[in-house]
Amino acid sequence: MVIFWPKLAKTSFRHIFIRVSSLILIQVLIVVSAGITINRSGNFYESWGDLFGSKKNLAKIAISPTALSAISPKDLATATRTKGGSLIFKEVITGAKSKVSDYVYVVASPTISKLLLAKNSTGIGTNYQVVELFPGYPGVPQTWIGTLGGITTMENLENAGQIKPTIAIIPAINVVAGQDTECLNYVGGAQVETWLTADMKTLAKNFIGIDDRLWSSFGYSTGGWCAAEVAVRHPEQYGQAISLAGYFEPTFAIGINKRERNFLSNKYNLIKTFKANPSNLKMLTIASKRDRYSYFSTKRFIAESAQFISVKFDEIPNGGHNIKVWKPYVTTGFLWLNSVAP
Repeated sequence: MVIFWPKLAKTSFRHIFIRVSSLILIQVLIVVSAGITINRSGNFYESWGDLFGSKKNLAKIAISPTALSAISPKDLATATRTKGGSLIFKEVITGAKSKVSDYVYVVASPTISKLLLAKNSTGIGTNYQVVELFPGYPGVPQTWIGTLGGITTMENLENAGQIKPTIAIIPAINVVAGQDTECLNYVGGAQVETWLTADMKTLAKNFIGIDDRLWSSFGYSTGGWCAAEVAVRHPEQYGQAISLAGYFEPTFAIGINKRERNFLSNKYNLIKTFKANPSNLKMLTIASKRDRYSYFSTKRFIAESAQFISVKFDEIPNGGHNIKVWKPYVTTGFLWLNSVAP
């Protein structure tokens, strides 16, 4: 552009138009390049369609979790094999109960993978834990696999004998294009809570063969709220929860009217839920004092919930609301689970 700029220096309309258009194009390319770089560093969107609000094709290719059969030799052959020895299965399903269509990643840690790959495999055995991992908003399941290093951390801890063999279920939580649903069930709208709970359990049973043992939930930022919410409201499915830089009441998207906000705020009031339905839930909360987004919500929740559940607080000494601050505390979360899970 610098080379050709002198040739566009004339004052005719055509030359002025080309110069202005060129400048606009350069600015657009700069913004797009910066956006791509940021997305690669944080894994906020799965695809261009995800960014611009298109999930129509997912419903066309998705299958019901009730139609999923047990892991087949073809599934094993096409799964991604990590350097640490895990198998990562990527599925697109339509929830049998929620009717939500989106991505789910199922990760079999090294020990589980060896059992699945063994000749005459008899399944996953009985020595394992199930952890459901939630990304933030915007965010995609791959953040746990890539930028946050969750799967690598899990592998290293397991290979060192510090945690149990693990099956990780990593569903998409941002299932309505362009909208932060806060993992809730909306009247007449997306049933995201059902997608994350009942539908994921059906998937895990049919596809990888888990039993009825209690799961753990683990999420960061918005995913931290989701991890707390599903564990508090579904004690029959979850026994432990970890909120990493999360919060403890829904933050509603623009467009949710006052009546619906009031209804959902009351329905998803976690302290009211504890009072109505006591549980044996154990929870770890992790937040930085400099992260105003989550710190005060976390401290308030601890004060209000301590009489109902076992809740531990781990304060991050420095840093704000970002993945670089949270990444070291993924290890903290997995080690805590190993210390409290049955």
